[in-house]
Amino acid sequence: MKRIFYYDNLKGLLTMIVVLGHTLTISSDYYNYDGSIFKICSFFMIPIFLIITGMFSRKSKKEPITRAKKMFIIYVFAQITISLYYAYCLKIISPRKSIFIPRFTLWYLLTSAELYLVEYMLRKNSYKKMILISVLIALFSGFIPFVTNTLSITRTLAFLPFFIIGYYQEEIKLFDRVKKYKKVSIALVLVITIWFLFHQHFFLFKDTYMKYNYYAYSTPIICFLKRILLYIFSIIYSVFLFNMMPHKKLFFAKIGEHSLTIYLVHGVLLKTIKYFKLFLNNDFIGTLILYISTIVICLMIHFIIKKIRLLGEKKYDYKCVKLPKKESISLQETT
Repeated sequence: MKRIFYYDNLKGLLTMIVVLGHTLTISSDYYNYDGSIFKICSFFMIPIFLIITGMFSRKSKKEPITRAKKMFIIYVFAQITISLYYAYCLKIISPRKSIFIPRFTLWYLLTSAELYLVEYMLRKNSYKKMILISVLIALFSGFIPFVTNTLSITRTLAFLPFFIIGYYQEEIKLFDRVKKYKKVSIALVLVITIWFLFHQHFFLFKDTYMKYNYYAYSTPIICFLKRILLYIFSIIYSVFLFNMMPHKKLFFAKIGEHSLTIYLVHGVLLKTIKYFKLFLNNDFIGTLILYISTIVICLMIHFIIKKIRLLGEKKYDYKCVKLPKKESISLQETT
């Protein structure tokens, strides 16, 4: 069945940005990067990913518990394998470090599994009610001391509204609303970006990660207000990107088809490169080679996984999903 390149383009671009951000983070000590670009990207990377995840989840023919179970199994396998590798091969973590705290990028798998289970409540309630409740939960869960990064609970609750917006995208007429604010979003993104480049220390990485409760800071109320601002920024950047993404196939659409494998593997590759200090002396060339080689290796691993069906990859048909240009095409889900 025909793919929708619009979504592959979005996922591909976001995947490339995630890998770039982690590449800059891993090599920051060696190349002295300040991380401001990654902070800006964090305004929209995960929110858009989760909006798309919510949209595709709504159209799945499989029960939420089945999809959650599959994602959880992948998470457990990756978590245990990578933890052993980090502890006994790279020796960058203690063997006693809690197995319940996701390693680097693996939190997204666990959060996705947890969000799939939320669908049972979404089926029985109106979108207005659930979006409002999700926003309140996302904001005020930070004041609950026992809500921590264990099992990725903090992030699941913090990003809950975006998944729910994606799930209800047809009811709220998401893309029709997005188109109305194209020019406004462009102007606001320019203003926010310029402002942030001059005030990049306003948000700490702790703020943008959203994996800590407010008591991890000295000023919980300030953190609460910053999270509200982060949500506003996330919405503005997401509206901008939804409007600007073309429907024709772009060069990074293929990466979007294989986003899960790249997301799973690239963190391990980057940690390994950092451990063995495989950096060139030239900042730009070294970062470029590191970035490209990471994506290429991930694609090669995906090809191997697909051949041996290690993750049990299959395709699932979906009912049509409304696009920004009111196109109606059948969807496929690829892991």
